[in-house]
Amino acid sequence: MSARGEVSGIVRRNLAFILYAMRKVLLLLIGVIFSMKGVAQINVRINYDNKSKEVSLFLKNESNKLYVFRPIETYNGYEFLSSITFSYKDREGNLLYETYSLIYEFQHYYYQSMGQAWHLEPYAENKYVYNLENRNDSVYAVDIWVKIDARIIAELVEGKSVSTSGTYKTELRKQILLE
Repeated sequence: MSARGEVSGIVRRNLAFILYAMRKVLLLLIGVIFSMKGVAQINVRINYDNKSKEVSLFLKNESNKLYVFRPIETYNGYEFLSSITFSYKDREGNLLYETYSLIYEFQHYYYQSMGQAWHLEPYAENKYVYNLENRNDSVYAVDIWVKIDARIIAELVEGKSVSTSGTYKTELRKQILLE
């Protein structure tokens, strides 16, 4: 084998190794990027009943964490405001009026009686019911904006509640056409 053939064999092996290493690094980077995005810990769903004019907000905890929706008063105002905003609009999309509330203010009576007004248990679902107040016959659509800014105060580990801390934020926007 000539020196030239030996050099080209070494180059081919080095090139194959470099391509193999680059592929591994790329796969690792893709894995890191997707793991940073994560899975939704709180699943947010909105249903609308046209007959009763009620909006039902469902929050399903998909994790072992205990979330608290009650805000904390600080020197700058309030933190951890989990809220729902209803923007009432006419046919042209003009804003007629808005209403705003903390999500737990309208928790379904079943959950209130169980004392779950301000928190979401691990793997549980809370239901909140809002009556759309149509103060104007010109209302054609309602934009709903749910903002979750919850504190994590505990997590379930091997069946026991363990104190922890953290936060979780998510948002959902939906439009409902009134008929």
